[in-house]
Amino acid sequence: MKLIKTTLVGIGQIFLQDNGWSGLLITIGMFFSHWTLGVTCFLGSLIGTLTAKALKAKDADIEFGLYGFNASLAYMCVMFTFATNDAHATLNGANPILWVLGAVAAVIATVIMHVFVTKGWTAFTFPFVVTCWVLCWAFAKYNVLGLEQTTPALPDYTGTVDAITTPFYGWAEVNFGANFLTGVFIFLGLAISSPSVAMWGTAAGVVGPLVAYYVLGIPVDAIVNEAGNTTWGTTLANGIYSFSPILVACAFVTKSGVSRANFIYIMVGILLAVLIHYAVGKYMATYTIGFIVATWIMEAVQKAVNKSNPNTEELVKSLNP
Repeated sequence: MKLIKTTLVGIGQIFLQDNGWSGLLITIGMFFSHWTLGVTCFLGSLIGTLTAKALKAKDADIEFGLYGFNASLAYMCVMFTFATNDAHATLNGANPILWVLGAVAAVIATVIMHVFVTKGWTAFTFPFVVTCWVLCWAFAKYNVLGLEQTTPALPDYTGTVDAITTPFYGWAEVNFGANFLTGVFIFLGLAISSPSVAMWGTAAGVVGPLVAYYVLGIPVDAIVNEAGNTTWGTTLANGIYSFSPILVACAFVTKSGVSRANFIYIMVGILLAVLIHYAVGKYMATYTIGFIVATWIMEAVQKAVNKSNPNTEELVKSLNP
């Protein structure tokens, strides 16, 4: 029972929440996007937890879920990349190579995470990103093991009602989901742990696409290419420019709470996350690299500002005489 709880806490830590109930709702939500995502969401965290025990990691770190979330994301990424297209789901979902590759990805991500934890470095989801750049993006690009990317094209969610639900697709996209109910379950899972995180994350899921539209000029309307596939415009409505901003908000609110200073850090972090996502996406899979680098930068800025010990009360008074 303790192992299951730790596994679920690890899933909750994808959104920086050490709450088993959050992990349970997140796992349930993943099944609405694809059954393989639901199964591997749990299995990945379980493998990460067991791997950490084999590495003799500290019990407190394991129970806090630090070794579950990267492994969970890595395993889901393998299935998202190679087994989530309905046209291939029966074949690829049953392909043992994918399940083995996903397990290997979970172990590697955990080993990398262990290095970060041992060194006292803040990793966020970097171990998952590095692992999947090799085992997912590179394997798909160069057809390693004969695997081909089967990720489905983005649905056309550019209608008015769909646009309103964009933040929930953003929540889902953190875990490679593409279903409104997946986003709702994740949101509820976060709300159970921290209503503030849930609401700030949702707000960030709105601001991110706005930055992408007004700063980068990402179109809102769906654009159909010569092959008949819907492209570009659907990236905003599907939450592609929402998930990294959401994680930026989750990181700062979880760590430092709600404050005027955090509002500034989050807003600048969202801008950086969107720009980094856009830049990296021109050359390779982005995953959550926008969130990681943006938060690393803003946490360094926050640390420097706090060290200088500024008189924020005087500043507020001067702006509000």
